[in-house]
Amino acid sequence: MHEQRYNEIARRGVRRRRRDYTLIALRLAAAGLLLVLAGQLVWALYRSPRFQVREVKVVGARMLDPGAVTARAAVAPGAGLAGVSTRRTRRAVEAMPAVEGASVRRDWPGTLVIVVRERTPAAFVRRGRGIIFLDRQGIAFAGTRCDPAGLPELKGIAVDLGRLGRPQDSAALRGALAALAAAQEAELVVRAVVARTDDDLALRLADGTALHLGRPERLRLKVSQAKVALTQLQPLHRIEYIDVSCPDAAVWKPRAES
Repeated sequence: MHEQRYNEIARRGVRRRRRDYTLIALRLAAAGLLLVLAGQLVWALYRSPRFQVREVKVVGARMLDPGAVTARAAVAPGAGLAGVSTRRTRRAVEAMPAVEGASVRRDWPGTLVIVVRERTPAAFVRRGRGIIFLDRQGIAFAGTRCDPAGLPELKGIAVDLGRLGRPQDSAALRGALAALAAAQEAELVVRAVVARTDDDLALRLADGTALHLGRPERLRLKVSQAKVALTQLQPLHRIEYIDVSCPDAAVWKPRAES
């Protein structure tokens, strides 16, 4: 009896080990199959012609030529879309002076989408035959497809082309932009900001009137005083200039009649 019981226990142990071995073999087979499938998926994403970069789509470019953005991204046609570093591409595009920010995403199966947010031009300066734009922070950039019409021109302001895409280190420029901002807050239409020296600013309005501001200080008060004078004088006179360099003692000159 004891021998039969022992034999039965031994047979159960053999069957249990067989089931364990079968289960292990099935698990290994499943793991191998998953590895094969994963390898095929990786190959498809990185090597298959179906998932290669066939188009680089640029969204949001108005001043910039989309071709220039694509060239700066430096994504080779035919590269695997999964292998493109969106971070590196974004940084390359954001290094363009006219770009304030960018984002990059993959649009499967074969399109890389670059969304650019361009800087907003607030004024421009002439540089030879070319034009350099500046935003409100004093960051200079070129815009190949941007029309300066309607923007105020900064005259007598030097722009360092070596600092494109970064704030300009110029006291005259900072003063000119501050004067422009004060005038726009006062709802005056400015055609030009003239800096004869760092301490002598003037605004040229759309109707030809000049506002002499003098030193770039107390600009809001000076512009406010000039607007009050304009409101009172323009119904009666055509004005050549108003000098508010001393805001407590404004001086004005009528325009000579032709």
